[in-house]
Amino acid sequence: MSNSTPPPMYQRRASRSPLTPIRPLGGKGGKVFVFAVVAALCGAGAAYMALVQRMPLTDMRVVAPAIGALWFGLRVFMGLTPKV
Repeated sequence: MSNSTPPPMYQRRASRSPLTPIRPLGGKGGKVFVFAVVAALCGAGAAYMALVQRMPLTDMRVVAPAIGALWFGLRVFMGLTPKV
């Protein structure tokens, strides 16, 4: 083995930047999405009790989810509007 070349010098790679976890429902967009889903579920619950179960509109099993739907709908509206 005459004149064999030494193996090439391996250069050290730069270290990777630390990974940041992805929060799918984090931040402003996630909060608005969760409020919109809860508002839709409350509205559907109130509509189900009133229309399918034929409960009077003044029954608390109709009024409470309807108030919840209005409340979370307001929260969605507040989340989507810009702060002044």
